[in-house]
Amino acid sequence: MRRYLVVANQTLGGRELREEIRQRVAAGDSSFYVLVPDTRAANYHVVPAAGGLVPMPSLATSYGGPGTDEEATEEARGRLSRMLAELAELGVEAEGHLGNPHPLEAVQEALRDHDFDEVIVATLPKRISRWLGSDVPHQIERRFGLPVTTVVGRA
Repeated sequence: MRRYLVVANQTLGGRELREEIRQRVAAGDSSFYVLVPDTRAANYHVVPAAGGLVPMPSLATSYGGPGTDEEATEEARGRLSRMLAELAELGVEAEGHLGNPHPLEAVQEALRDHDFDEVIVATLPKRISRWLGSDVPHQIERRFGLPVTTVVGRA
């Protein structure tokens, strides 16, 4: 059985990630562990810029993001619940949790208790993705020695 770690937050449940998961399921026995870094409200829809981060609430999407960290956590928890329900409908073994807001630290914590064959990182498009801007997928691959597939969702 292949074991996959899915790391996503704002793109969790997006068409691109669902298709990537369906391909893994079709390839044979698999299980999924869905890790949702608990992104702070202030970090929704921002882009890196010289000297810091520039908020992009209306350019990225029509959704301006959660107003508080508590709202961000509830939204992330809801996306996680929906994804776990979708995986259950596909008949695959799945579990998951909200993790550290920093994706590398969240992955490290998940690897303490679980073994995986591959990591699937779902992220926003490059123009607005903090994860791609800081090279999170390649950092996971180098730091933890696991193959990483990057799925870029739509904003």
